[in-house]
Amino acid sequence: MSVWPHFAFFHGGRCSLEREGSFLGTEAVTINVAISQYFATLKKPEDQMMAQQELFRLAQWFGPSRPISDLKPYEISEYGQKMDSRGTAPQAAVRVKTVRSFLSYLKDINLIEHNLSQHLRSRKSRVRKLSREPGLGQERVEMTQEGLTSLKNEIEKLKAERVPITGEIQRAAADKDVRENAPLEAAREQLGHVESRIMEIEAALKIAVLADTSAKKRGKGVSVGSKVVMKDIDSGQEKTITIVSAYEANPLDAKISDVSPVGKALMKRVSGDDVNVESPRGTLRYTIKKIL
Repeated sequence: MSVWPHFAFFHGGRCSLEREGSFLGTEAVTINVAISQYFATLKKPEDQMMAQQELFRLAQWFGPSRPISDLKPYEISEYGQKMDSRGTAPQAAVRVKTVRSFLSYLKDINLIEHNLSQHLRSRKSRVRKLSREPGLGQERVEMTQEGLTSLKNEIEKLKAERVPITGEIQRAAADKDVRENAPLEAAREQLGHVESRIMEIEAALKIAVLADTSAKKRGKGVSVGSKVVMKDIDSGQEKTITIVSAYEANPLDAKISDVSPVGKALMKRVSGDDVNVESPRGTLRYTIKKIL
C-alpha cells in the first residue's frame, strides 16, 4: 500500500523527487525535498503511514519550502512541546520517535550540520498528567464543523474495520508455522495502524471545540473557519483560503493551518489590512480583501 500521493501538495500537486533530488547536498535542499528523500527509504507500510502523518505536520509547521539547513535547535525544541500537546503519552512517544528518525537521517547524510534529534524530547510527565484528567489544563483546539464531521466519520469507519482485520489475524494464525507467516504479520501491522489512528482521533476530539463562524465573530477579524480573500501585493493575484486547525489543514484544498506562517499572520486581522509573511523566498505581502 502506498501513501506517497498524500505528499504531492509539496510540489504543487506533482511528486517530483527525481527532478528535485539533484539538489541534495546543496544549500537549496528544502524540507519538502528532504522529506521526499527520506520517505523513499522507508519500506514498511506502517512506517510510511506514520511518516506521512507526522512529517506532513512538520512541513506545515516550518514551511515546505524552507531550507532544511536553516532549522534551529530551539525551533525543534518548541516543535516538540507542540507535539506534546496532542494526545496521550504513548502517542507522543511514537510521534517523537518518528520525527527523531527523520532528523537523524538528515544528519547521517550530511544535510544538517548538527543532530537536531537530540533537541526533540517528549515531556512524558506532563502528557501523563493531562491524559488522566482529559480537558483539564489542555489547550482547546477550534475546529470547523466540516473537520469535526470528517474525523467522526473516519473513526467510525476505522472501528468498523477492527472485526474483519481481527478475523484475518485469526485465520492467518491458524497456520502453525508463524515464522514466515506474511499474512499474519501484515494483518497485525494493519490492525496496529488502525488502533493508532483511532487513538489519535479520540485524543483530538477530546480537546476539539466547534469554531464560531457567525457574522459577529467574522467582524472581529480572521479566526478558525474564516474564508479569506487576499491579494498578493506584488503580483496582483487574488486567492481564497480557509483558516483551519492543524488537524484539518490541506493545502491542496486551500485549507491553511492557523499555526502555519500564513495562518498566524492572518489571525485577528480585518478586511483592508496588509499582512507580511516571512518565507524562505523573502517577505510575502498580502492585502485582505474580504473575510467570508
